[in-house]
Amino acid sequence: MNNANEMQDLVQDFILETDEIIESLDQDLIELENRKNDFDLLNKIFRAAHTMKGASSFLGFDKMSSVTHHAEEILNKLRKNEMQVTPEIMDILLEFVDVTKTILGDIKNGTNTAVTDEIVAKLKLANEGKLGAGAGAASGGAKRESVEQVKKAAVAVEQTIRVDVSRLDSLMNLVGELVLSRNRIGQISGELEKKFEGEFLIEQLMETTSQIGLISTELQLAVMKTRMVPIGKVFNKFPRMVRDLCRDMGKDIDLVIAGEETELDKSVVEEIGDPLMHMIRNAVDHGVEIPSERRKKGKPDKGIVNLSAYHEGNHIVVEIKDDGKGLDAEMLKRKAVEKNVISAEEAKNMDNETAYGLIFRPGFSTAAAITDVSGRGVGMDVVKTNIEKLNGIINIESEIGHGTRFKMKLPLTLAIIQALLVEVSGEILAIPLVSVIETVRINEKQIHSFEGREVLKLRDSVLSLIRLNEIYEFQESYDEDIYVVVVGIAEKRLGFIVNKLVGQEEIVIKSLGEYLSGNEGIAGATIMGDGRVRLIIDVAGVMEIASKMPRRFRQKKKAETTKKQNNKITVMIIDDSATDRKIISRLLSATGWMETKEVTSGKDAIKIIDKLDPDIVITDIMMPDMDGYEVARALREKGYEKPIIAASGRSEISERKKISAAGIDAFLLKPLNMQMLMDKIDELMANSSNS
Repeated sequence: MNNANEMQDLVQDFILETDEIIESLDQDLIELENRKNDFDLLNKIFRAAHTMKGASSFLGFDKMSSVTHHAEEILNKLRKNEMQVTPEIMDILLEFVDVTKTILGDIKNGTNTAVTDEIVAKLKLANEGKLGAGAGAASGGAKRESVEQVKKAAVAVEQTIRVDVSRLDSLMNLVGELVLSRNRIGQISGELEKKFEGEFLIEQLMETTSQIGLISTELQLAVMKTRMVPIGKVFNKFPRMVRDLCRDMGKDIDLVIAGEETELDKSVVEEIGDPLMHMIRNAVDHGVEIPSERRKKGKPDKGIVNLSAYHEGNHIVVEIKDDGKGLDAEMLKRKAVEKNVISAEEAKNMDNETAYGLIFRPGFSTAAAITDVSGRGVGMDVVKTNIEKLNGIINIESEIGHGTRFKMKLPLTLAIIQALLVEVSGEILAIPLVSVIETVRINEKQIHSFEGREVLKLRDSVLSLIRLNEIYEFQESYDEDIYVVVVGIAEKRLGFIVNKLVGQEEIVIKSLGEYLSGNEGIAGATIMGDGRVRLIIDVAGVMEIASKMPRRFRQKKKAETTKKQNNKITVMIIDDSATDRKIISRLLSATGWMETKEVTSGKDAIKIIDKLDPDIVITDIMMPDMDGYEVARALREKGYEKPIIAASGRSEISERKKISAAGIDAFLLKPLNMQMLMDKIDELMANSSNS
């Protein structure tokens, strides 16, 4: 039994090691085509093939051993300069690598699908010099293996262990819980410090809390790094693909890779492989011209495609840039109209940046004919779908005749993220910061209506807007000054209208579970430092909902619309607590003769009091920025003479002079007794009408 287990372990180790060798061979063989006389590289490739042959022979994998033996013979002649590196030889060696991938797949799955006769025959012919490959005498004189090269061949002991990904996922979940607890401790410590400022134990608590924060942050970063893998694992697949495409299309293109050591989360790496493949194929097929066309334009025969990655804050940026013909915005719009992707009217009003985004539409293609590489209009749609899934952003810059640059901004990890907290009708929501481009403070008057949609002129462009309170069916709140959070997903841009910006915070994404997971526009939830659960906005989902909403021609609000209608009285409720506002609002609205207007702060109430002109004001006392006394005093100074009721859970009711001095007509204790509130409103309204 032990022998069987040992053999199984050996096979698993062989699979892992061979997987890495094959991936390296793909990259190194492409590199060899550009550095034909690099004997260090040739020796590295030869040693890799030799290792594969020895291990597969020992374990009895005859197919792998046989094909690798014949490839090793050719590589040995190349490194001894008895044979020259030619495109034909490289084609066969790359085909050999493809066959080894199939054989390794069979070993993993216990199948037997690989056919090796054809590749063995080709390798034998190549070895005998019967493929037209230049077999020449060695140039002689140079030593084939120096002492230094022998030293390089020595096997170094790897300081690594292999860990199952599920264990890392479990560790990441525990760190997520720790982050939530850290935020909670920080919040409680802050509240205690305000209450017992200067006490020795509180100072000790604050110091310990700070230390826990530092240690948990270090631990979080350390655990995240265990899940990080170099993006080179994806990048290294592309030189071979570009080389094969160039051979098929008669193009000469150099793929220049930079930043392959940049690390990001394994789950993100798994998602970006397909989008990058389609974008590079697109650059090779549509972007870079054939040599004869490039010569006419005064460009060098060899085109260049740059693929690079680098960190930018808590994000990673991947750029794909070519020196080809660039994107023609007018041609894209014309094609889109022909294929009924957009209307002629839409095309007329579309700027260049939006026109570039048309290439991501399903079924849209500029290729004249369908080929193995393009023409079906599915490639760039896959790019958009995968980038949206990651909450990423794509920017396109292009100049006709000079080339195109795609810039993708992606999150480093999908588990613990930075979020922008916003307030919408008193509710706090979290927007993933990776999707946020900028925030703008505006006045309601700056919002315009265009074809049934609200828009904002932002610098030189027009930005479509959506009110989050309408998306989530929150009750509308009144603020003169509001904020627009400009967000982006893939190539799309949209402005979210919110009441307030609360701040930036690190949050842990929690699933809503099977029962609630179907809610469109919600990506999940998080637990804040105060213990409350807050919803995380699914930016892509909100954009989808917004695109389906009916167009409405919104009238500008006029002061008259806020006056009482049908003999109803208007009650303005000022409270920073969304829960308290809603309770009072629903109970008063249920009477049928009162209309409520909710306001989140005293400052906002003062700004819009003239516009709303309520019949009565109900204000909380304990509020940030301005308390109820200050609000009442400011309203009286502005000339508001109608009744003001103050409410609080504290015992300010004994402070009669303070209440009277602020111009407050009545004071009630929370929780409010509804009957007492209704009686007080009746009494004050009667007195008001008699005076």
